[in-house]
Amino acid sequence: MKLLQQILREAGADLDKSFTVIPSFGGYFKSVKRVEDYSPERIVLSLNKMRLTVVGEKLIIDKYFQQDLLIRGNISGVSFE
Repeated sequence: MKLLQQILREAGADLDKSFTVIPSFGGYFKSVKRVEDYSPERIVLSLNKMRLTVVGEKLIIDKYFQQDLLIRGNISGVSFE
């Protein structure tokens, strides 16, 4: 994961935040407990005390390791519940 973090940091991601979205690439999400719903247009994540919904096109869960999740695709929005 260190290589992935280095790549994301060089792309402009702030890895100290709960999540970072990088245009035309995807997003990096921390503290993910589980994936509640998954489709190429919508992914619902369960975090510590909230649910996060990611919407877009061609969404793919690329990596999931130690509560860090990488979503690739065109993310158009993120909302909290």
